[in-house]
Amino acid sequence: MAARRSLDDKLAALRALRGQSLTNEQKAELRARIGDRSNLVVAAAAAIAGENSLVECAGELEAAFDRFLINPLKDDKLCRAKLGIVQALNDMEHPDSGVFLKAARHVQLEPVWGGSEDSAAPLRAAGVLALARVEGTGALPLLVDALADPAEDVRSAAATALGAVGGEAAGLVLRLKARIGDTDPDVFSECLGGLLAVDASEYLTLVVTYLDPSDPIGCESAALALGKSRLAEALDPLVECWRHSSSSELKRHLLLAVAILRRPAAFDFLAELVATGPEPDAAEALAVLGIHKDDPLIRERVKSVVEERDRPAIRAAFDRAFG
Repeated sequence: MAARRSLDDKLAALRALRGQSLTNEQKAELRARIGDRSNLVVAAAAAIAGENSLVECAGELEAAFDRFLINPLKDDKLCRAKLGIVQALNDMEHPDSGVFLKAARHVQLEPVWGGSEDSAAPLRAAGVLALARVEGTGALPLLVDALADPAEDVRSAAATALGAVGGEAAGLVLRLKARIGDTDPDVFSECLGGLLAVDASEYLTLVVTYLDPSDPIGCESAALALGKSRLAEALDPLVECWRHSSSSELKRHLLLAVAILRRPAAFDFLAELVATGPEPDAAEALAVLGIHKDDPLIRERVKSVVEERDRPAIRAAFDRAFG
């Protein structure tokens, strides 16, 4: 029990440091905790180092990462320490790709009921994103491989990273992946979003072709990519698809994409739908506008429209969405 209390005490002491401006003594203690045997303690210490951009801890973090690679199944279950270290180093914009490359290639098969399961997918995803930042186009071969990773998290990260790297080569890889498709809708959406990040003027038309109500899953993926792009040119295709959709679920996803755009014209469209649309459509518009309920300007504008229309069902929808 003493050992368990000791671990709890260490974790409690580290939690107390979150959000603080650290003294030199606290920084020294933090560096010592990065060398701890417990992966939970190291993960907690790494998070604080990254939060405070303590670049002086980079060496200790790299050493800890290598230490947890020696016997990972025993010493770092679920890759908690390694993942925390990679995230911390990336948060402090660490310029050396060594740890990130090891993370992007690491597979950790842990025993589960009936077999084994790879627990390193989040670690590989974090490594992929960090490598794109550090190496740019130099990371393209690894990013292409990651786009075929068995884990959806890694494929999504690879698509995002390719969009961030940009350039003709990244665009062509993402275009090919979009044409082939993916079994996971989120991965497919990230591929389309990556294309828009590479060159919106070139790839917008291609992404819009997937706004096809006859393929609801592909349509939802394209809508999300367009919404996250924040492109003004994405609004009209989203609204046009919404008008031609018969599925209430698909229409809900399309309205959510409009809300995510965060463009003035998008808010105008949703507000007009609340003001004059059929009650079911007005209620759906209020539901998606609710993601902005903490924005006082949007809240007051929507409240004013609801009060002016003065319909009980719409007032109830507003209360549900804006609390």
